[in-house]
Amino acid sequence: MGKTPVQWRRPSREEGRLNHDVRQSQPQWRRRVHATLALAWVTGALTLSVAATGASAQAPASPPDTPPEPRYKFSGLVFGDFYRFSQNHDPAWEGQSGFWLRRIYATFDYAFAPTLSTRLRLEMNSNGQLGDEKLTPYVKDAYLRWTYFGRQQMTLGIEPSLSIEFVESVWGLRHVEKTPLDLYKWDSSRDTGLTLSGPLNDAGTLSYGVQSGTEQSDYAELRRLRDVRVAARYDAKPGLAVEGMLAWLGRDLVTSRLTAQVFAGYRAKSARAGFLYSRQARPAAEGPAGPDLELDVYSGFAVADLKPKKLSVFARVDRHGDPCPDCSNIDYLPISTDAPFTLVVTGVEYYIHPSVRFSPNVEWVHYSAPADSAIAQPKDDLVWRATFYWAW
Repeated sequence: MGKTPVQWRRPSREEGRLNHDVRQSQPQWRRRVHATLALAWVTGALTLSVAATGASAQAPASPPDTPPEPRYKFSGLVFGDFYRFSQNHDPAWEGQSGFWLRRIYATFDYAFAPTLSTRLRLEMNSNGQLGDEKLTPYVKDAYLRWTYFGRQQMTLGIEPSLSIEFVESVWGLRHVEKTPLDLYKWDSSRDTGLTLSGPLNDAGTLSYGVQSGTEQSDYAELRRLRDVRVAARYDAKPGLAVEGMLAWLGRDLVTSRLTAQVFAGYRAKSARAGFLYSRQARPAAEGPAGPDLELDVYSGFAVADLKPKKLSVFARVDRHGDPCPDCSNIDYLPISTDAPFTLVVTGVEYYIHPSVRFSPNVEWVHYSAPADSAIAQPKDDLVWRATFYWAW
C-alpha cells in the first residue's frame, strides 16, 4: 500500500504563540549554559595555574647526578713510634728506647671554583736525633692549583716534589718509612716553585710533569731558580705504572746534582709492588776529596692485604751501592757514611679503624765492607718499632 501523503496545515493562533515563546526562550538558556561553562573553565584554569606555581615553588630541586663537593675541608694526621735500638753503629743510639711523634699534619683545602683551589698544610715534628727539643711547627704546603684546558694543571707555591710524590703514593706507607730519594737526602719532598702537569691522552694513562723552583720548601724568597724536574708516566690505575724522572738540582752557581730515576709498580685489588732504580751524579765540590761522586740506589717493595682495610703485611729492601754522604743526618734512623749498605723494612699493619692503624715493624741496616780497608766495617743497625697512625 502506498503511504498517505502528509497534509500541511497552518498552525492555529495558540500553537503559533507557543512555538514563538519556545524559540525565544532557547537562546537565553543556551547563553546561560555557555556563560556558566566558560566561567567554570576560566576558574579551573586559574586554580590549576596557581596550584602548579605553588607546587613548583615548594617542591625541592631535583638532585644532581653527583652532589657538589664542599668548598672547604679540614683534615689532618698523626704518626709516630714506640721504638728500641737494640743495635747501632753509633754508641749514642745503641740501647735507646722511647716514644716519639714523628709527624703531625693540619691541612686546610679550599676551592674557589671547580678549576681553582688552594691548600695550606702545617707540619710539626721533632728533630729525630734523640734530642730534648719540642715539636717544631712549620709550613709544609702552601700552593694554588689551577686546572685549565680541560685537565691540565698549574701549581704555584710550596708543593710536593715530582721526584718523590708518585713513588710515595704507590708505596703507601710513608708513616712507616720515606721513599729512597727522600730518606737518603738525594732530594727534598717539597719544593717552592711552579709545576705544570696533566694527562697526554683522553684515557689519562699517559701524563707529564715539569717543575722548577728553589729545591727546598723552606726558602721564603725565590732568589733564583735552583732546580728543574721533568717526569713522564704511564699509569693504568689499577695495573701497571711506569715513571721516568730526571732532576737537575742546583746547589749553587758552580755545582749541581743530576738525578735520574726509573720506577715500575703494579697495583692490584689486594696487593701492590714496586721497583725503583736511581742514579745521582754529584760534582767533586760536594763530595769527599777525589773525583765526582756517582751514587746508585735500588729499591723493591711488596704490600699484601690479607684482609682489606683490616690486616696487611709489607716488606721493602733498599740497596745503596755506595757510602751515603748525607745519611748521618737522617732523622730517626742515622746511617753510617763509611760503607755501602742494605736496608730491610718489614712488618704487619693492623687497621683498628679505616683511619687508625697500628704497625709493628723492624728496620735492619746491614753494612758491606768499606772500599778503604783502613776503615772498619760498621756494626749493623737494628731498630724495633710499634708505629701508630691516625688521620681524619
